[in-house]
Amino acid sequence: MKIAIALCILLLGGSIASAKPIVIHNGQEHTLSSADGKRDFRVFIVAPDAPAPEAGYPVIYILDGNSILGTIADEVKRQLHTTYKVPAVVVAIGYPGEDPWNDQRRDFDLTPRVPDGDKLKGPGGEPMAPTGGADLFLEFIEQTVKPVVERDYKIDRSQQTLAGHSFGGLFTLHTFFTRPETFQNFVAMSPSIWFADNYLLTEEAAYRAKFSEMPDKARLLITVGGCEQTIGECDPAMQSSPARDAWLGAKGRQVDNAVEMHKRLSALKGDAVNVYVIPGEHHVSVLAASVSRAVRFALSTPIKK
Repeated sequence: MKIAIALCILLLGGSIASAKPIVIHNGQEHTLSSADGKRDFRVFIVAPDAPAPEAGYPVIYILDGNSILGTIADEVKRQLHTTYKVPAVVVAIGYPGEDPWNDQRRDFDLTPRVPDGDKLKGPGGEPMAPTGGADLFLEFIEQTVKPVVERDYKIDRSQQTLAGHSFGGLFTLHTFFTRPETFQNFVAMSPSIWFADNYLLTEEAAYRAKFSEMPDKARLLITVGGCEQTIGECDPAMQSSPARDAWLGAKGRQVDNAVEMHKRLSALKGDAVNVYVIPGEHHVSVLAASVSRAVRFALSTPIKK
């Protein structure tokens, strides 16, 4: 078998020894720690070749960096050379190791603190890892990540975008409702509004109640897969169970929650709030399908469907 492999390599005109690692152009990685020094994060930064505009680079902060870094870095590069021609810095925040998700860490970092948070259960009825660290994570981004980015690059602080998927979308909406001044654009991709019996709706109601006295100009895009409430989620490879099937439409309500939230918020903020239901996509596949919309939203005027 080894001889056959070596022969194939020779026939192809190459060798294992001559192979080079693939790297992301203009990419760098930092290990940054939480204020208490107990939690480390991988922070990936990708900068464009083009010089910064006079006001500085727009910047996109995206969560689950281990999973999405390459996808969003490529999309920003494509947009720079084709459509919007706006050089932007990408900052993808992830976790040590190569796990694309690290569910235990993200369950804590990306969820707001709620009553009885230690008793919460996931979509399959399984007990959840500890939750409630969203405000600590936001402070980490504000007090640790942003200063590093702004130390190394000229950033336009009037063009900052926060984007996240699933619990990352929940975190994005939590930040939009509680600290809208921290970013100007928010992209909640397939947000887990269902978390803790729709606790986020309490934060939304408080945001809407004070908006007339404390208006903001923050923009919001919500994306969701059109199949997220469909049993099997339009993909035969998706693992299902009676408990999850029942949860999809009764409690998860991913599509309905997103559409209904858009209706309420657009009545308040008009075109500053957009929703896009992406046909044929399920909860996982919608992430890649949402990235192009996220970049366009971050670098352009509000998207018209």
